Amino acid sequence: MAGIGKKIIPQKTRNFKINTRIIITSVLAIVIPIIILTLAAGIFVATSLNRYDFSSVNTQSYNVINQIQWTQTVSNISSVLTGGDSESEKLEQIKETAEKLEDFGSIIYIEKNGEPYYSTIEPQEALKAAGAIAPINKNVNSYYYGESGIVIVSTAADESGNYTIITANSNYAAQESGVNNAPQHIILSLTNNAAVVLGVCVFTFVAAIIVISLLTSKTIIGPIEKITKGANEIAKGNLDYEIDYQSTNELGQLARSFNHMRLRVKESINSKNRADQQQKEMIAGIAHDLRTPLTSIKGYLEGIKDGVADTPEKRERYLQTIYDSAVSMEKMLNDLLTLSKLELGTITLNREKVRTSDFISFADEIGEELKKKDFDFETINNTKSDPVLFIDTDRFARVVDNIISNSIKYRRKNVRGKIKLTISEYEHSVIFEIADNGMGVDRKSLERIFDTLYRADKARTNVSDGSGLGLAVCKQIVEQHGGMIWAQTNSENGLSIFISLPKTEKPEETENEKDTDN
Repeated sequence: MAGIGKKIIPQKTRNFKINTRIIITSVLAIVIPIIILTLAAGIFVATSLNRYDFSSVNTQSYNVINQIQWTQTVSNISSVLTGGDSESEKLEQIKETAEKLEDFGSIIYIEKNGEPYYSTIEPQEALKAAGAIAPINKNVNSYYYGESGIVIVSTAADESGNYTIITANSNYAAQESGVNNAPQHIILSLTNNAAVVLGVCVFTFVAAIIVISLLTSKTIIGPIEKITKGANEIAKGNLDYEIDYQSTNELGQLARSFNHMRLRVKESINSKNRADQQQKEMIAGIAHDLRTPLTSIKGYLEGIKDGVADTPEKRERYLQTIYDSAVSMEKMLNDLLTLSKLELGTITLNREKVRTSDFISFADEIGEELKKKDFDFETINNTKSDPVLFIDTDRFARVVDNIISNSIKYRRKNVRGKIKLTISEYEHSVIFEIADNGMGVDRKSLERIFDTLYRADKARTNVSDGSGLGLAVCKQIVEQHGGMIWAQTNSENGLSIFISLPKTEKPEETENEKDTDN
């Protein structure tokens, strides 16, 4: 049914606004009855006049209608004779009328002031033929019909004189009786014609109303039912149900709004589920990461308490281990507190204008530190205009430090470590790439390495290997700068971290400008 509805109702029609549909329906409700009544009147007039033509004689069968026709014909001739036309025009009009009557064997004879004026045959022959049907008195109007025929005598006068009009026809058969010739029959026949036309009119009107109702149902009620069903499905929690109605009118906009709302609600629920899952994983990770150093601290304290550390050297080693575990716990809790503040937006960035060339000296310092850890370090500056960035240098330095610490932590065994910093300039941004040749990350983990407490390696045996918060902190800092951060596997199967930061559009502004926004 839906497919049939779409074929019946063109797309352009389905796009009509509701107000337009109401106006069209109202206009059709007025226009259709007028058209139907006009057609009915036309049909009635056409069928009735065809059957009951009173303007001229069209039959040799004498009846009530024929009597009216003869009377009307003689009256028309009288009007022509007494009209204001010239004599030639009068004769031309009388001749046209006479020719029609001659087809039925009729005779017309006209006198003017006692002299022949017009005759379809010889005047004497015409008077003789008329007198054979019935006696004639030229001075008296008469109407005779009988078995021998019909004779009509009529007089007329104008300023030019007096006219006598005689019409006769001997071929008529007078039918004075019979239902078909009675006036009641004519009225009944006209009534029947009117009833038929009225029936057709009513049927057409009802059919038009039904068609309009169906169109209204298809174009208004149908979409409303679809939207109502979709709203009910969404209310039940079925967020995969899509309202299938395409139009640019108000109902189409409402359907799209419901579909967008459904997708937004579905995405919101999915985001909440993901957040809940991440929260569960974070809590589990925190519990796991805190449990390891706490167990270590507890074990070594028990060793001291039970006298296992019975020499100064052992006690010193035990205390150092306890201290290192406490420092690791403190670092993880500090990272977690920093991440929470970043997520809540309670940390103020102290931004300043910095040119990318200023990073070169910072990168040289990083290279010196990496050499001590048996790492090669390379800096590539692809910028041309030495663009300006508006950043918190301390926070950005922490981002770089966290990323490089990860590269050091996940270096390959028996392979000399290598880290490369590449700075590239684009139309509206500067992108930093920090690439290593370490262990890399599998494709599935690439999407999650910036999640809180997520580790690509699931073995959490030592919290000193990292809290799993470093890259999460990096993401929050970069996003607070209006930038983006993402990861890819590079050509050496290591990991590349990309940081995109927006360029400052007005580098001529004063340096050390502070951003007081949270």
